[in-house]
Amino acid sequence: MDSNLIYAKTPIGDEAVRQSTRVVQRNLRMVLVQVDGKMSVEELSAKIGNPRLVVAALRELEEGGYIAPTLEAASVWEESRKKARQEGRPEVSQPMSQFSVFGPKTGAGLDSKASPSVVSNFSSFGKPILPTRNGVVSGFKPSVAPPPYQPSPEPVVSERAPRRLTRRHWMLGAAGGLCLLLGTALFYPYDRFKPAIEAAATGFVGAPVKVGEVGVAFYPAPHLKLTGLAIGQGGEGRIAEVRVASLFSLLLGSPVHISRIDITGARLLARQLVAMPFFKAESTSRGSVLVDRVHVDQSQVILAEGVAFQDVFGDLVFRPDASLEKATIESADRSLLIEAQPSPLGIALNIEGRAWQPAGTTVSFASLQAKGVLQSDKLLVQNIDTTFLGGILRGNWLLDWSNGLAMAGDASLSRIDTRKLAAAFVPSLKLEGDLGGTLRLRSSGQEWGGLWRNAEAVLNAEITRGTLYGVDLGEAARRHGVSEVRAGATKFDRLLATVNISPRQVTARDLRMDAGMVSATGQFAAGRDGEVEGGMTVTLQSSVNSMTVPLRIFGVLPDLTVAGRK
Repeated sequence: MDSNLIYAKTPIGDEAVRQSTRVVQRNLRMVLVQVDGKMSVEELSAKIGNPRLVVAALRELEEGGYIAPTLEAASVWEESRKKARQEGRPEVSQPMSQFSVFGPKTGAGLDSKASPSVVSNFSSFGKPILPTRNGVVSGFKPSVAPPPYQPSPEPVVSERAPRRLTRRHWMLGAAGGLCLLLGTALFYPYDRFKPAIEAAATGFVGAPVKVGEVGVAFYPAPHLKLTGLAIGQGGEGRIAEVRVASLFSLLLGSPVHISRIDITGARLLARQLVAMPFFKAESTSRGSVLVDRVHVDQSQVILAEGVAFQDVFGDLVFRPDASLEKATIESADRSLLIEAQPSPLGIALNIEGRAWQPAGTTVSFASLQAKGVLQSDKLLVQNIDTTFLGGILRGNWLLDWSNGLAMAGDASLSRIDTRKLAAAFVPSLKLEGDLGGTLRLRSSGQEWGGLWRNAEAVLNAEITRGTLYGVDLGEAARRHGVSEVRAGATKFDRLLATVNISPRQVTARDLRMDAGMVSATGQFAAGRDGEVEGGMTVTLQSSVNSMTVPLRIFGVLPDLTVAGRK
């Protein structure tokens, strides 16, 4: 296009500027308004700031008859005035709209040949205004000016002219269709699909599944909603609510691909969890349902009666071949995280703890790392490495619920803070020092609390750089046991003992204590009420000789009495 070319509006262009419905495209209308018969194409492009848009718009407007080069525009106006004079009409400065169907007072309808003023050759009602992509002009090219406006008593409307649908009509229609769709979706009898859903769920979890109610919800996204699910022959497992995403994919053929399933309020037995197909190492079946992700919230895994992982949440992520990629379960306070994987022995576990306190106990693990295996009737935790009571505990632990409850464990201890140990298990005992040694534990019972109350343990202990409060063995030995010594404290460099713990009492045998010039051997027994009875033989070593004094220790913790032993 010649950049020096000057365009002017035609009568049709002037009319289109006054009627916003004639040219509705924003770029075309913007250029049409700026055309004034004075600015060249180059000046118009500089004013608008987009030469490519201006050139394209000018071409479309010229093809539509809205603008013409300045000489052609003048001839169009002249032809319009000449035709008006020939027809004996007064000239008007405002041309009539090409949509006008108002004729003279004596005129007929649109089809009347005697009234050429009724419909001009400028009319494009029902036709494209601008040319089509193939270059065929489907709009209009003015050759004469439109007839001037003449009032008529009654408008003549073409019966064949289609009625325009306004934006409001479209919106009302869409709203009505949406309401119909929602009503159908909400009140459709989805229970008719319950048998198919139960069959698919049974195949997925590997146990009979019964669904209470089936429905559809649309917030936060359209999903299938299942409530009141029972799992197992006797319905031992329960799920309060299941939300199945990918609602529309359920309408497709088998296999059904589901992007996400959300489970809330599940109560599953450990044996049900272990029996699920995706937790079996040899499982390769894709089944009729393919799931990408399962999210579990506010749920619990029941190991035995009264023993469970309470209020947990987690995720199961599956590969495209339906095998399990990763499974995680986490406590509500995020103190315990368990990762699960299929294994030939059961479900392999990777356990991490952060300030985790087992239910029913008074101690917590500052940090915990362990491996484990979950089977239908037992849980084995191995390679335990944890920060415990200021020190380190390493060991193994087994919980068995095949016949009641039973547990067994073994551990090595190092640098355990005896003050924290005593505060947790024997608050009346005042003891300081670093504890190391080995621990063997076993117990049985009918419930979790009773399991720990009935615990029996053997501790081979070594305490270094310690102090025993409530008894002064050195002072009692210096008095040769003649008079009683009450309370006080005994400092020592090293204390060795084999401690037996039972539900009734705690006993220590093979006790040996070194405290520089003072050493002692003996044994003692303490009841659950804190009453202590024991005997010690204390040796005082001096530069010239040594003296051995037998002593009796008795009383109730924390303050004991030491006297000579006969």
